[in-house]
Amino acid sequence: MRFDFCVFKMYIIIIGCGRVGSELALLLSKEGHNVVVMDKNQEAFSKLGGGFNGITIEGSGFNLDDLKEAGIERADAIACVSDKDNVNIISAQVAKKLFGIKKVITRIYDPKRQETYEELGLDVIGGTTLIAKLIKDKLTHPHFIHHSFLRDDTMFIEIEATEELSKEKIEKIEKKEKIEVVAIMREKEIIKPEREEKSQAGDVLIGIKKED
Repeated sequence: MRFDFCVFKMYIIIIGCGRVGSELALLLSKEGHNVVVMDKNQEAFSKLGGGFNGITIEGSGFNLDDLKEAGIERADAIACVSDKDNVNIISAQVAKKLFGIKKVITRIYDPKRQETYEELGLDVIGGTTLIAKLIKDKLTHPHFIHHSFLRDDTMFIEIEATEELSKEKIEKIEKKEKIEVVAIMREKEIIKPEREEKSQAGDVLIGIKKED
């Protein structure tokens, strides 16, 4: 069984069409998002196969003309997932600083650089076999603020209770988000959730999600 986190369609640019970039593009494309994949190597697009219905652009993730051709001025999110840390960091900075893209996910290979990147305000993800799916969920779901995998099929998540979510009972959120809420963080308190009650705006719902 597959669960669809997406609640609205987005315009997403992916920098890098390697194994992660191509898999991410296919996942997003299947969900109906508008996806543009950029890579300096035209041959890299062969990894997309016939299942991709988005746009491919041969170009650089930090070249302003290439990014404008990709439609960055109307993009909702950018994923910088090339095989070079320096390319990813520069592309991410250009997207955030010059074009004002708020949702920018940056892949890194060297874990020693993670702290530096985070200090620059970048949302950084290191290498993992599940990285493409993780990035997809972070890009497209408006409430998830943290993910980690307990096992290949079980995900520990934190969901921010927005004004919208705070109007719904816990049991309805569980059904809607396909999760089990195990605790609520409210300021410095950890609260055991009651299925019939509602959360408060600003709460963090801690949940477990399993995919069959």
